[in-house]
Amino acid sequence: MTIAIIMRSAEAKIVDMLSTIRDPQGWQAVHFKLADLMEQYQSEYQVKIAINLINDLLKTYEGGIFLLQDQGIIVLVQQLEKTILNKLVFQLRYLYMDDPLAYTDDGHENPDFCTIYDLSRDWNSFADMCNKRMAAAARKATHSERVAETATPRTPMLESPAGERRPQPSPLITPAAPASSLFEAVEAEIRSADLSAVMRRQPVCVVGQNFSTRRLFDECYLHIPHLRQVLVAESHMLTNRWLFKYLSCVMDERVLELIRGDLASLRVSPISLNLNVETLLSEHFEAFDAALAPELKSSVVLELPVVDVFADMTAFTLARAQVQKMGYRVCLDGLTISSFINIDRKRLSLDLLKVQWNADVEADLASRQNVELARAVAECGHNRVILCRCDNKLAVDYGHGLGITLFQGRFIDSLATPTLAVAN
Repeated sequence: MTIAIIMRSAEAKIVDMLSTIRDPQGWQAVHFKLADLMEQYQSEYQVKIAINLINDLLKTYEGGIFLLQDQGIIVLVQQLEKTILNKLVFQLRYLYMDDPLAYTDDGHENPDFCTIYDLSRDWNSFADMCNKRMAAAARKATHSERVAETATPRTPMLESPAGERRPQPSPLITPAAPASSLFEAVEAEIRSADLSAVMRRQPVCVVGQNFSTRRLFDECYLHIPHLRQVLVAESHMLTNRWLFKYLSCVMDERVLELIRGDLASLRVSPISLNLNVETLLSEHFEAFDAALAPELKSSVVLELPVVDVFADMTAFTLARAQVQKMGYRVCLDGLTISSFINIDRKRLSLDLLKVQWNADVEADLASRQNVELARAVAECGHNRVILCRCDNKLAVDYGHGLGITLFQGRFIDSLATPTLAVAN
């Protein structure tokens, strides 16, 4: 049993699938309203990631994934457990976490991101919505045919399988194929520039109640603001999230090269590296691994971005199992305080979770959210959660109140290395 992916005439095919359902009991639908995303998040590349993510999570279920004409997505599925449904919505929401459609300015989940239908009680409203969309799609198709009939000879045409002539759509230019000379120039510079001065180290420490610190490991990373100053050709490439995704794989290669050139430092202090899942499965990581003595591998934590992990769970599972077998530890990076409770560290076989401190979070530890967070920390393991971006004492007090013992951030830098000359 596999779920179908419908990317053509989806509006009509949803109605068709609904007509085959004799008993709506157990059927659910989720309408992800991605048409309302900001323009920079509406590309063919992002849509492919979203569909792959949904398919990976629901591939053993009966139903369909429908890509609508407006780039929204409807998932129609049978016998979906509540935990999987919650995970589905969470992962899609997190994929677009920088867009206000996913999360409001105050960090709360935006209810406009999606609508969930239980067809046993919402059949009429869902069917009505699908019928209206099918009618609108039909009207749009009719209009397109009329435009095609009156198109000027200069309009490029394509033959459809039925022999109809229709206007050829303009090719999509998306981050999936950034072929501009500027992009290529930035990539070439990252590959060739001396990035040793751009490399930073920021400690992750055990912080006691008296604010004593014990360094656990140092996160080694490229400082992006400094990198932007180093690159001659850089303009907006490192500030665009989706273009940055492609360049980050190149940066991963350079980071691995720099660490390979200073392996002696691993015997002094353990480190962590922020890498993409794709990098872990590459020949570049294979070369890095071959250069390390077996006893040094346990001194390296590999931090994987949460969006990258959820974009392709199959690749993540393969990469995570592979590197853990080699002797490395794996940390999931990029979690917010509100999303942390949706992650089961043990089920994902992760060693650590990294959660971002937010100064706007409710300080009352007796609040419902914080009580739930404290429970989640206990289930995860008090020494398995890192509270990062800790810029002040309040962050550490808050973390201690939840049972967290591991911290990272500029305030921790000031405790661990008061004489630090370069700010992280």
